[in-house]
This record gives sequence, structure tokens and C-alpha cells, in this order.
Amino acid sequence: MPANSSSSGQLANKPAVQTRQNVAIEMLTPNADLDFDLVDASPPSVAGQQAGEKRLVEVRIVFTKIGDIDTVHECFEASVYLEVRWREPALDKAVTTVDTSSLWHPDLYVDNCIGDLKHQKEVEVIRVESGDTFVQEKHSVRGKFHEQMELSHFPFDTQDLTVTVCSNLPNSAIDLHEMSERPCRVLTNTFMDAQEWHLHTHVDATKALIHSDSHIGPRKRSALRFTTRATRKSVFYMVNIWLVSFILCALAMCAFCLDQKKLQSRLQLSFILLLTTITYKFVVNNSIPRIAYLTLLDKAILYNLLFLVLLIVWHSTTGQYDSRKIEKFAIVAFTAVYFLGVMVLGITVLCAGWAINDKDRQHEIRLLNYASAKGSLQKDTSNSHRLGT
Repeated sequence: MPANSSSSGQLANKPAVQTRQNVAIEMLTPNADLDFDLVDASPPSVAGQQAGEKRLVEVRIVFTKIGDIDTVHECFEASVYLEVRWREPALDKAVTTVDTSSLWHPDLYVDNCIGDLKHQKEVEVIRVESGDTFVQEKHSVRGKFHEQMELSHFPFDTQDLTVTVCSNLPNSAIDLHEMSERPCRVLTNTFMDAQEWHLHTHVDATKALIHSDSHIGPRKRSALRFTTRATRKSVFYMVNIWLVSFILCALAMCAFCLDQKKLQSRLQLSFILLLTTITYKFVVNNSIPRIAYLTLLDKAILYNLLFLVLLIVWHSTTGQYDSRKIEKFAIVAFTAVYFLGVMVLGITVLCAGWAINDKDRQHEIRLLNYASAKGSLQKDTSNSHRLGT
């Protein structure tokens, strides 16, 4: 089915979106053998709603492909698959093909899209053995999405990649929920920016209210934010930027090998290393994002500069002391202070990494539990069948 563009990112029935309007009712047994990525016969945990009541709509997302992550322009490219399902009591007694365009629908759209989205949509009606009927929409969406990128921990930063699904209906008419029995997914093998980023496997779903103005006044709209994350691979920046600065600081300690009375030689060596570090800082500025606040890498380099300045101050005053004991104390103190700062940097990075990796482990456990439950269900119901349309 060819993709069609929609200028507003709309996921509802629009002429620009190709849909399957007349759909035969599909009968499913509760124990049917279902594909993980397509249809699930398990009904949402909600009783049949009457007209005018707040509708429960369950949403599931699969990040099928994530492209370029642009931290400068705060956006990313992605292809996502959306499943939307809700209870439709009006079709419980229907036995023939129905026109889905006349049914109630949640009127969904992607709130944080940039420009036009390429969009395909399919609609199907599912009836379980108990007689309850559900309408399920399947959306394939591809485009560019806005995301506020935080670079305070660069180059160890982890960026959120969020797709916000919102409804045009007021919050009093619809309640968006993540599908409870089927977890959202991220397909990491199709990630296009794998050389620079590590894509995580977990997906967090967060409910939100979006405030908007309309011709009838301010309205609150129900929304779901589906967030996965990507962590920057920092080896390049650590080896080519921070490690060089670290070596320059280590060489500055060699000034203590010179005679304490040769103040000119000590200061000359220290100033050369300081000016070299400053020059190197201006050179590497072209390789890092230009933002208005300090990143973790900026703080590390500034810490090295401050360390060199303190060494120069010490060497300029050391001629007043003749004691070798004070000189040894200074060497130990400067070394301890410097490595203490390096340890603080390392602990900060490790703590952030552990928190993100823990989310991945929890999501993998959830996927394994789902696969195990599904396998047991298939084994116990090998005689179950799926009726055709």
C-alpha cells in the first residue's frame, strides 16, 4: 500500500490517508494464535461504554526505524507503527461488513511532528468469543519529530526520543492508555546512526494533558508520550579531547623535578603547558556542539585549566620556602585534588549509565514474560482456531 502525506500529522480519517473503510467483522477466540506485532485478541480491561461516556482507548507503539538524531536542531527522524484499539458496543450484534467511517474514532494525531508525515492507515473490527467487539486502527507513520535535546552531560549524554500521540477530542471524552498486555518495542537492528549512538530497548509511556485554544475556548486534550532513549558513544571525544588535556596536566607535574630555586624554568614550563591547553580548547570547539551552557566536557577541560593555573601560582611563591617537606606535601596535595575531580566525573557518568541500563533490563524482563506467557498459551490451546472474514 503506497504511503500518503498528511500536512498536519493527522491520524484520523482524512482523504490524504489511504484507509480500508468497509471491513468484515473478524471472529477471534480468546486463545487464538496471534502474531506479536499485529493483532492481539485480549480485550482491554474495560466494560462496554455507552454513548456519551468517556472512552478508554489503548495505544501501542513500535519504533520500527530511527534515523538521524540532530542535537543542534533538536529533532530526529523515525518510522513508527501505532496500534490503537477501543471497545465498540454498537457492533456487538453486527454480522455483516460495516463501514468504519461511520463509527466513533479517537481522532488521533502526532503532536510533535515537524512538517508533513508519510502515513498509512488500516482499520479492522475484532470480535472475541465472548461477543465483545473492538475496533483496531494500525498506523504506519514516517517523518521528523521535535525533541528538546539536553547536552549538559555531553559527551555522555542520553537523549530522549519521544513521539506524542494526542487526540483532538476533549479530555472529558477520551482516556488514552498504553496497552497493558502487549509491551511497546524498539527495533534496534534498523538504527541508522549506530556509529555515534547506542539505542536503548525500553519504551516509557507517560500520560499528559495538552492545553490548547479553540473557537469554543481553552481545552485540555488527552495525550500519550512514548519515549525511548539513545546514549552517545563517547570514546571519540574522550580519546581525542579529554585524554590530550589530561596528558598536558600530567606533564605539568614534571615542573616539580626542576630545582626549587630555578623559578624561571618552572614558570616557563607551566605557562607553555597552560597556553597549549587553551589553544587546544579553541581548536576542539569546532568538534563539539555550540550551546549557551557548559557541558560536562567543557567543565572537565576548565578543571584542567584551573589546575594548571593553581600550579603556576604555587611555583611563583615556592621560592619563599626552602623546606623539601613542603614541596613533597604540595606534590601529594595537587595529585590528590586532581584525581579526586576525575573520580567525581567518573562516578557521575556511571550513575547516569546505570539508571538507563536498569530501564533496559526491566523492559527485557517484561518482553521475556510476555513471550513466555504467549508460548504457554499457544501450547495449551493448540486446537484453537481463527475464523476468516
